[in-house]
Amino acid sequence: MPETRVELAEIVLPEFGLPREEPTIPAATYEARIAAARQRASAAGYDVLMVYADREHFANLAYLTGFDPRFEEALLIPTQDQTPRLLVGNEDMAYTAISPIELRPVLFQTFSLLSQPRSSSAGPSCTTPWAFD
Repeated sequence: MPETRVELAEIVLPEFGLPREEPTIPAATYEARIAAARQRASAAGYDVLMVYADREHFANLAYLTGFDPRFEEALLIPTQDQTPRLLVGNEDMAYTAISPIELRPVLFQTFSLLSQPRSSSAGPSCTTPWAFD
């Protein structure tokens, strides 16, 4: 059997430097993604598309809007003829402005963290949150 030799060596990492600018995705890209999702939902015969997200499962929502819920759950409702609704809890309400596209944030306190207020959610119930004005 051939002899195997292993050697411990120090290596120097290359200098990568600091980034000169933060990469961003243009709003038009997100808008095109939502338009494509709406079109596919309509072609499949769906009246409403809903995209759920939480801290661990946020990729679909981030892909469509650039928003990822940092603290709570969220639900995107991009109906065919309205500005997409984004249901969020107390903590994420102000954070929705991070998205570069126009969204209609809806306070849905059921998504809020435990022991937080739950008396100011939009509408008497949230059985049809896409209909809230």
